Amino acid sequence: MRVTQYYLQMRYGEAVEVEYVDMADPENQARFPELLAVAEDRDLPYPLIAVNGHLRAAGSAHYYSILPLVEQALEAEEQVRQT
Repeated sequence: MRVTQYYLQMRYGEAVEVEYVDMADPENQARFPELLAVAEDRDLPYPLIAVNGHLRAAGSAHYYSILPLVEQALEAEEQVRQT
């Protein structure tokens, strides 16, 4: 995850915030109960990847898996700004 975080920050700078949240930590379970419920309900593997608060992927935090999700989110934000 740290490599992915590093490369996303290098590519997008402050336009992207990457945060690692350990869902095994009870504090994070209390912080993200909806996300935990979805993961348990769907029996999703960790890591869970959320973009703009929406669960988008599970099981891999590889840079090339996450990059298209981030690009889609940034494009959507840009379209909203243009309208």
